[in-house]
Amino acid sequence: MKLIQELNKHIKVNAEIERFLNEECETKVFEKGEILSKQNQYNHTVFFVEEGLLRMFYYENGKDITTNFYSEGKITANIDTLFKNQPTRNNIETLEKSVITTCNFNKLEELCSVSLTAANFSRYILGNLMIEMSRRISSLQYMTAKEKYIQLLEENPDIILRAPLGMIASYLGISQETLSRIRSDI
Repeated sequence: MKLIQELNKHIKVNAEIERFLNEECETKVFEKGEILSKQNQYNHTVFFVEEGLLRMFYYENGKDITTNFYSEGKITANIDTLFKNQPTRNNIETLEKSVITTCNFNKLEELCSVSLTAANFSRYILGNLMIEMSRRISSLQYMTAKEKYIQLLEENPDIILRAPLGMIASYLGISQETLSRIRSDI
């Protein structure tokens, strides 16, 4: 399981965590275009991308707004549901055929209440989600369109090759025409 390999880079995966991952997590293959989580619903699932590409997005005023991309080794979840128990604002969709390992956040929380190692595992997951969100907010507030594109190239160069340009433009908060101009300047 690639999740165990990835976790071993950040925390000590002991027998208890390995048992949890083997018993409580499920790895499945999803085809391109499958919706893993739907806007306005409750979803307590944590998603780890073993292979493939996911995007998080929502609909507003008839527009499809991409908020993030998740490729191999990334973790995502609907944090609005997990922490406020509200229907999520976001959809999560596969942009490619993807292998995803999932676990129920509530099961993870149960384990955390009795295991310090599990609590560290949960903290790792939440820390990643918070770092991603913080980076995203900073880029939207403080960076120019060109700076956001350059940051995307530096941090996730494969996204440019794997996601449609309209979704990338939406993610950057710019029009597709502006994205085309930026790409021709670089």
